[in-house]
Amino acid sequence: KYYGFAVEVGTKTPDALVYDYMPWVAFAVAPLAMVPLEVAGWIWMIASMVCAALVLRGLLRAFVPARPVMHAAFGLTLFLAQPSFHAIVLGQWSLLLMSAVGATVLALRAGRPLLAAVPSLLFLAKPQLVVFTALGLAYGALRGSVFRRYVIFALVLAGVVVVIAWLAAPPDWFPAWLDDIPPRRTIRSAVLPSALNQLIGPSGRYVAYALIALGAVIAARFRPGSDASLAAWVSLSNAGAIYSWSYDQVLLFVPAVITAGILTRRSERVGRRFALAAAGTLLIVSPVFYGIAVLRHDETFSVLVPLGFFVAIVLLLWREPAGQTATVAHAEPAAA
Repeated sequence: KYYGFAVEVGTKTPDALVYDYMPWVAFAVAPLAMVPLEVAGWIWMIASMVCAALVLRGLLRAFVPARPVMHAAFGLTLFLAQPSFHAIVLGQWSLLLMSAVGATVLALRAGRPLLAAVPSLLFLAKPQLVVFTALGLAYGALRGSVFRRYVIFALVLAGVVVVIAWLAAPPDWFPAWLDDIPPRRTIRSAVLPSALNQLIGPSGRYVAYALIALGAVIAARFRPGSDASLAAWVSLSNAGAIYSWSYDQVLLFVPAVITAGILTRRSERVGRRFALAAAGTLLIVSPVFYGIAVLRHDETFSVLVPLGFFVAIVLLLWREPAGQTATVAHAEPAAA
């Protein structure tokens, strides 16, 4: 039924037998069905771009204020880099997910846990891309009361959304989804398990999972709730995803800006160099890997970009003092 309906209404021809996303995503985007498909596409594109621009501006003002070179580099990259370009033209969630992660970080930084929980609901759209982001935020609850309240609010809100959508969906949706989507989507994409599977065979997937687990151990080394901790966990979310494509590299803007801010506190020159290197990677290196992917008809090795970000961020922040400025503002946090 889904395949025939998707073709009938004029969307792309599906490569799956059932709807790719969870039912709460279908209900969330249902209002777009009230307008023609082309109009819905324009609404989606403009909303994604506006949200991404506003959140990136907020991140830059919070972490690297009054640094026009860094602002220009990241701002230019946001819409000219290959990941962003493909996220826009393909109507992907990447810009909105980046906006959600960035808005969550900014709200926590302002000491507003309830406000932070609201954009976090977008994590439910593509949870495979924010697994370690969620773990990093939960990890912050070990030391910060704002993070603890945020985790409670986020779990309650997400639980309500999931339960209502689950009950409203057809009763057999989950078995049908489980039979088709996970095997279809995890067999090959721009992720570490796929890359190592191609390089060394099926055992490469297990090696990849071990390396991802090691990455989580390394990220846990940073002080819970600190800027460095968030940068490590959020970058690991992209590098350690089990299903992802190059357009999802848009999410790397958040840890890149946070890292630039930390490094700038140490040295203006080092912070600026990192910002330019991060922007240059997305502007130059990502398109090179995409070109290779076009020639190979396989985008698997684009995973080297988020892996490079994670390794660089961890190495650059490894000596970050345990008491360095935390993500949450030092001011008395508001209840919401």
